[in-house]
Amino acid sequence: MKRYLLWAVMAVFLVAGPVGCAKKEFEELKTKVVTLEKDLAEARIQAAAKDKETSDLRAELERVTAELAKTKIERDRLKQEVAALKKKRR
Repeated sequence: MKRYLLWAVMAVFLVAGPVGCAKKEFEELKTKVVTLEKDLAEARIQAAAKDKETSDLRAELERVTAELAKTKIERDRLKQEVAALKKKRR
C-alpha cells in the first residue's frame, strides 16, 4: 500500500511538474500578447490620426488646385485683353 501511495505521489509530481512549467510559459505568453495588443491599439490610433491628416491635406490640395485653375483661366483672359488692347493701339 505504501509503495502504491509513493508511486501515486511521484506520478502527481511528474504530471504537475511540466504543467507548472507550461503555466509559467503561458503567463509569459499572455503578458506578451497583452503588450502586443496594447501596441496594436496604439498603432491603430496613430494610423487613424495619419488617415485624418492625409484626408485634410488632400482636401487642401484640391482647394488649392481649384484656385490655381481659376487663376490660370483669369490670367489667360487678361492676356487676351492685353493683346486686344495692343492691337487697338496700333
